[in-house]
Amino acid sequence: MRIVLPGTWSNIPLDDEETAVAHVRRLVRRQVGRADRLARARREAAQEVTENVRAAMAAGVHTYLMSLELLPGVPFPAVILARDEEWPEASAEARDRGDVAEALSAGFPSGEVAPQRNGPVARVAEMTQGHTEEGDVVLTMRLEYHIPYPDGSKLLLARVNVPGIPSAEPFATLFDEILDSLTFMEPDGEDGRVADQARPERAAR
Repeated sequence: MRIVLPGTWSNIPLDDEETAVAHVRRLVRRQVGRADRLARARREAAQEVTENVRAAMAAGVHTYLMSLELLPGVPFPAVILARDEEWPEASAEARDRGDVAEALSAGFPSGEVAPQRNGPVARVAEMTQGHTEEGDVVLTMRLEYHIPYPDGSKLLLARVNVPGIPSAEPFATLFDEILDSLTFMEPDGEDGRVADQARPERAAR
């Protein structure tokens, strides 16, 4: 698949655990720095990200995108995880009728079904509230996008986690647009749907 990502992202390879861990260590060294006084910070950061990557791989995640900067000099800690999933049983009747939007509504009743470039997509949102040390209110936003594959056989589940944001709406809109840029590729690499999208490895470094 192809997806357009704003700013700077890391596309962590999940082919095998050794490759993923080596990538995380290089990424942490680059982001945290190599100074001896930062050794503990590097170790803790690498351990946290590695544990998250291992858990994602165990859950069947095939794409792990981690945001580093939304704009130059603006850190933006967000993660997009993607894996394949089966249609819920509750969607069967609507799928038999060929009604994709109704199938998504039946399968994900707590979500919102909206049209995107690939067709209808179900989005489920969850917000949790916390406070900074200064007492300011911050939110952690979790989004799930359930996106049918072009042949309708399965769904792509894209999970988004964005911690420490002041408000939800602009960030939810941002990730709606990011996921709307998703393009499914044919096995030979040809697009056939949208021809002007950036590959993940070009958009996510």
